[in-house]
Amino acid sequence: MFKLYETKGKKIGIVDLKEEKNKNFPELTMKTIKKYNKLGKKILFLINKKGYSTGVICNDCGGIPKCKNCDIPVAHYIVWDKKKQIGMCPICKTIYENTLVCDNCGGVNKKNYWLGIQKIKELMKKQLDMDVLDIDASTINSVNKIAKTKELMKKYNAIISTSILSHPCKEFKADLVVFLNADIWLNIPDYNSQEKVFVSLYEAITKQKCNNFIVQTYSPDNFIFEKIGQLDLDGFWKKELEWRKLLSYPPYWEMAIIMYKNEIEESLYNKVNKLYSELSYLNEKAWNHISIYTTPPLVYKMFGRYHYNIILKWPNLKPFLDEAQERLKITNKHFQIDWMPYSIV
Repeated sequence: MFKLYETKGKKIGIVDLKEEKNKNFPELTMKTIKKYNKLGKKILFLINKKGYSTGVICNDCGGIPKCKNCDIPVAHYIVWDKKKQIGMCPICKTIYENTLVCDNCGGVNKKNYWLGIQKIKELMKKQLDMDVLDIDASTINSVNKIAKTKELMKKYNAIISTSILSHPCKEFKADLVVFLNADIWLNIPDYNSQEKVFVSLYEAITKQKCNNFIVQTYSPDNFIFEKIGQLDLDGFWKKELEWRKLLSYPPYWEMAIIMYKNEIEESLYNKVNKLYSELSYLNEKAWNHISIYTTPPLVYKMFGRYHYNIILKWPNLKPFLDEAQERLKITNKHFQIDWMPYSIV
C-alpha cells in the first residue's frame, strides 16, 4: 500500500510497510528500482543504520548480546576481507568476536534485527542482482578515502548510504531517492522524535536535485508523512506545536535535566534520591507546582558508569532552578544541569 503526492515538481511515494510482505523492498519500491536500474538511472538508498545490523536476537531464548561496559546491544558489522561478522559497542567501540553464539543458552539460532547498510547491500545483491556502493562515516574519514570514494561514485548506478549523502553530491546525481527506514527515530521515546524525522526527510527531499522519492514507513498515519508528501513545513510545525503544548513540552514549558553518573549503582541511587527529596521539599515549601520526576536515560550505563536523570518542568522554571542551585549547591555535588535540553533521552 502506498500514497503518491505530487508537490512542487517532486513525486513522493509514502509506502506502508505494515501491509507489505517484503519489509525491505515492498512492491512499489521493487518495481521502481527494477525500472530505473534497467534504464541505467542512478538510485540513492538512504538508511539511518550503518554496519550489518543493530544487533542479533536468539530465537531460542530471546537473549540479546549487550556490551559489558555500556547498557546497549552490540551492533554487528561484516569484516569483508576476513569474511566474518563481529560485534562492536556503538558507544565505547569494544569489539566482540563471537556474538553469534548465545551467552544465555549457547544456541546459534540467531537473527539480525534493524538492518544496516551492509545487510541491505547483501540483500540487494541476492534479491535484485544489483551491485551497490556502500558509504558511511568510516569510508570517508580521511582525505585519501574521500578522493577514492568520489571516484567510485562515478562508476556506480546505485549507492546505499547513511544520512551523509542526504545532501546532494556532484559526483552522483540521483534520479530516484529511497528512504528505507524513514521513521526509525519515532521508536525513540523523546519529545522531539517527530521533528527529527520530518526535518531529516524535508531537508533531503528539498535539497536533492531529484524529482522522484520513495519514503518507507511503519507509521503512515502519523501526520508527519502527510506533511512530507505535501512538503508543508509550516503545516508540520503547526501540528507539532499543538502536540507539544498539549503535553507541556518546550517551547511552552521550560525544562531542565539534572544528570548524575557513578560507577557504583547503589551510590547512584542514593545520591539521586537524596537530591530528589531535597528538590521536592523545596518545591512543597515555597513553590508547590514544579513537575519533578526521576528516570534513567535511554542508555542507562555508558563506559562502565551508570546514569540517572532528574527532570524538572514548569512554564517559568528558571527562578526555581536558580534557588535550588544556590541552596543545594547542585553542581558542587557532581551533578550536571542541562537547561532546556534538545533531548530528554
